[in-house]
Amino acid sequence: MGTTKLSRSQRPFETQQVLLPRERGASRPQSGTPKSSDADVASVGMTTIRAVVETSLPPERALKAAYDFSERRERIWPAVSTKRLQVHSEKEAEAEVTEGTRAGPIVNWERCRYDWSQPSSVKAIVTDSNVYQPWVSSWEIKATAEGAGSRVEMIWAREFKRGPRGRLFGFLFGKIGERIFDKYARDVLKNLEKLEGELP
Repeated sequence: MGTTKLSRSQRPFETQQVLLPRERGASRPQSGTPKSSDADVASVGMTTIRAVVETSLPPERALKAAYDFSERRERIWPAVSTKRLQVHSEKEAEAEVTEGTRAGPIVNWERCRYDWSQPSSVKAIVTDSNVYQPWVSSWEIKATAEGAGSRVEMIWAREFKRGPRGRLFGFLFGKIGERIFDKYARDVLKNLEKLEGELP
């Protein structure tokens, strides 16, 4: 069974937008990490997008891909570039990682604290970024067994900073984010299925 896009009735694609107060003292960049501009600290509100995809892979393989920071990462996650990837620390069930994504001439980056200590999920909380509000923005993947494969849910919770960059990408995220991240989630699982098929 390959990657399957669920029907609209099966795949509740949800976008939520909630205005939140400014997060005080949220950004605590550490040495070696790009520093976000102080002018961009205020935020413009939270938007959450969920995408649900079925895959032939078992849940543990889908989850492990979320914290695989090897050279395989950019082959699985289209938005990731290994030259903009820095692993600051990695323990048994957590890691601190900075990742950058190019959007035309603009590079957005986020430093995240990955946690895979909970069963059936991996969550990355943004601790610093030049576009997202730290400590409230996050990304999460959940995977549960279904049939011969699994049901995978990806959740992007984004609160954008109030500078020009945050306003631009916050607007785009709210307007076309559903379509973009629906396709992105399916592409990730297709890429992973292909890589798993190459293993001996």
